[in-house]
Amino acid sequence: MSYTFSKLIDDVQPSTFNGGEPGLGITNVNIQDNYNIRASRAVASFDIPQYLAINSNWELPVGKGRHFLNAGGWANALAGGWQLNGLANFHAGIPLGLTTATNTLNNYGNAQLANYVGGDPNGTGPISQRVNNYFNTSAFAIPALYTYGNTGRLLPWLRAPGVANLDLSLFKNIPVHEQVRAQFRFEVFNLFNRPQFGTPGTTIGSSTAGVISSQANAPRDVQVALKFIF
Repeated sequence: MSYTFSKLIDDVQPSTFNGGEPGLGITNVNIQDNYNIRASRAVASFDIPQYLAINSNWELPVGKGRHFLNAGGWANALAGGWQLNGLANFHAGIPLGLTTATNTLNNYGNAQLANYVGGDPNGTGPISQRVNNYFNTSAFAIPALYTYGNTGRLLPWLRAPGVANLDLSLFKNIPVHEQVRAQFRFEVFNLFNRPQFGTPGTTIGSSTAGVISSQANAPRDVQVALKFIF
């Protein structure tokens, strides 16, 4: 098991050539003032403050050399060699940065950030019931003409949906030869068939602001395989 509590801060996007310098693309970087990059200091776009991962492997205590049915023959062939594995991860969502549909700053196409005007910006209730209004868009507005927005480039207090996922598998190890064994694998990914919702629209003044229109993971996936290890 591992748990990470962290905070990652930068004033540019992750390293990319994106038509500009390495580490600072020209477009889509939410920088309001190219002459004052320092004012864009905020949590990074891939800041994940809390991350919990649990990896488990359990060889069932059944069969030859084990606590239960410690015998050979058919009993061991059927009940022995089973292994249960699990992989679970839980983490917070990435921070959101709110830009505006209309650039009233008139800064030649660079980003203009939204104004926070008051109220609780975070929505309540299950995400599945507020995909059309993930966050409270009325808490934000387009700034007045020729003024900068007062929100940060990215907001640590307004984040995309987090992740909670469990993968489970059941293996049976079958000795074939001294250095060869077969492994029957039954694997289930996203065991609880839990959707991980994508990021909402972040352009204030647009009809898609606060709307989640994508799913970031795949539905439950079940597979069966036979593997030879030598």
